[in-house]
Amino acid sequence: MRKITTLLLLISTIFSFAQIKGKVTNTNKQPLSFVSIYLENSITGTTTNDNGDYELNLTKKGKHTVVYQILGYKTIKKTVTISSFPFVLDVILAEEEVTLDEVLISSDENPANKIIRNVIANKSKNTDKFAEYKADFYSRGLFKVKDLPKKFLGQEIGDMGGGLDSTRSGIVYLSETISKISFQKKPRNFKEYIVASKVSGSDNGISFNQAKEVNFNLYENAFDLADAQMISPIANGAFGYYNYKLVGTFYDKNSKLISKIKLLPKRKNDRVFSGFLYIVEDDWAIYGADVVVTGAQVSMPMIDSLRIKQNYNFSTKNNAWIPVTQTIDFKAGMFGFNFNGRFSAAYSNYNFTPNYTKKSFGSEILSFAENATEKDSLYWAKIRPVTLTTEEVADYKLKDSIKIKRKSKKYLDSIDVKQNKFKPLNILS
Repeated sequence: MRKITTLLLLISTIFSFAQIKGKVTNTNKQPLSFVSIYLENSITGTTTNDNGDYELNLTKKGKHTVVYQILGYKTIKKTVTISSFPFVLDVILAEEEVTLDEVLISSDENPANKIIRNVIANKSKNTDKFAEYKADFYSRGLFKVKDLPKKFLGQEIGDMGGGLDSTRSGIVYLSETISKISFQKKPRNFKEYIVASKVSGSDNGISFNQAKEVNFNLYENAFDLADAQMISPIANGAFGYYNYKLVGTFYDKNSKLISKIKLLPKRKNDRVFSGFLYIVEDDWAIYGADVVVTGAQVSMPMIDSLRIKQNYNFSTKNNAWIPVTQTIDFKAGMFGFNFNGRFSAAYSNYNFTPNYTKKSFGSEILSFAENATEKDSLYWAKIRPVTLTTEEVADYKLKDSIKIKRKSKKYLDSIDVKQNKFKPLNILS
């Protein structure tokens, strides 16, 4: 009976998935990760994984216009008529053509400075448009090592959970979080309710990639990143820390003019960013960010670099540009260890009229749903907004099987035998 019930659940899950699925690549056939994919006239949908694969869940068949958007590439729209699911739609994105107007080049004032001044002057107006909201939050954390030594300071390192290959390279940490977040600008309030949390090979499943930890709001004058408080390139006093250069402009899918601004730190070791900021003309709002900071700048010498990419979409509900995706990539190394990682986040289902009361927020800013760490694979397959890569699927399967084995009585008894085996040093101890 149990097997039949499981089979029925599997079948119902398969039929409940109405999907457009496919792969997004560039003109060189290289996969593009974290491309925003959504239906026209909406602001959130799904994103591609590290292999460029995606799955966009739909509620009905018929004619749909799908939008593909990522910084550095031309946004495109694909109109399709769907008669059956799953519907496969592969897409190739071309690099954005950024041009520089001769009038801007000959201007007496640095045009980038003028743009940044307008952004700073309009910060309050723009953030007031989403001063209160509720949203769904999804985050995935991934750490990988390469050529990990077998010993460190004479001590065995072990297999790091069982995910290493013959070269001692592979995934050492993989986790996912699904949350409900609530935000209020005045007075400043934020809380997170974790609906589901999963860590590969772990029983408790409590991941540390939570919404508050990656809330890097460039509209604020400063915010915490690692062990440092970073100064935003649009802080009120930003001109004391940054120089700016207009690289060029382009038009987005709605014919909005977007300016690409290069960030040039005035001093090497200030807690500031290099990289690029994308600004919407006339709205003077952030369209996107692609910024980098070194480990020395965040007081973490082991880190080579941290790269943050943010994508914003326009919401017609409140005429605001709001964040929808964010990635944090890093490279690090010390004492022969070399590792890299990515924290990716997606915000969806915004509600800009949450009707908060005085009781909506309290001292508790983080809470967990009952059994949040015990959701099964069927639940995650249905709710996960970003499809897993083949490597991530394999890591979950491998470490879950290792976890079961290492909890078995036979394995635990063998460990006891090994640890209780007589050694000459036992006499001394």
